[in-house]
Amino acid sequence: MRKAFGVRGCPATVIIDRKGRMVGRAGGGDGDWTSDAARALARSLLGARMASGPAPARKRQARKSVHLMTAVAPNDTKLNEILDEAAAALKAGDEVKILFDAQSVGALRMNAQKTPLQDAPFTDAQRRAAARRLGVPQSAAPRNQLDYIQLLAKAGAKVLVNENAVHAFGLADDEIHPIAKRVSVEDMERIVDDSDACLNYSRE
Repeated sequence: MRKAFGVRGCPATVIIDRKGRMVGRAGGGDGDWTSDAARALARSLLGARMASGPAPARKRQARKSVHLMTAVAPNDTKLNEILDEAAAALKAGDEVKILFDAQSVGALRMNAQKTPLQDAPFTDAQRRAAARRLGVPQSAAPRNQLDYIQLLAKAGAKVLVNENAVHAFGLADDEIHPIAKRVSVEDMERIVDDSDACLNYSRE
């Protein structure tokens, strides 16, 4: 359980969505689940509308992260669904960070200017659906997972890679696709811990 949810210590609190995925986590088990941000997260997971009443003075931008922790399977349905949710979060005005960690850093390795994320092209149906979510014309729809991530970055998402993992797997900095900014393992852990919602990608 600790490995599946990325929990490094106890007590800890995790939030599981209707699809059985972890979308929130708080270390120490003492998060403030009565705050406006926590209530907004719960409503978004339940698909509930906000009760009518005076509008709040200012809505805090939610911080959401996509955390890739294992090797990526080309055109994997699970990852595509997570990227779809990242697109929806950006459209809602949330802050989104896409984190390549551990074995997933290999998905950014360029070989002849091509990464594994480009190995399996999207179907026409996938491209049409992604174009609708991203609000782009069909001609600009992503052709593969790397295209999708690049369009998410263009819409405001930040793409980060664990530089410690890059070196641990024997990769050189210039082998990693330039879309990803290098960060330390400590910075990546801080980003995950500070996220209001975290969507984990793992094939285990």
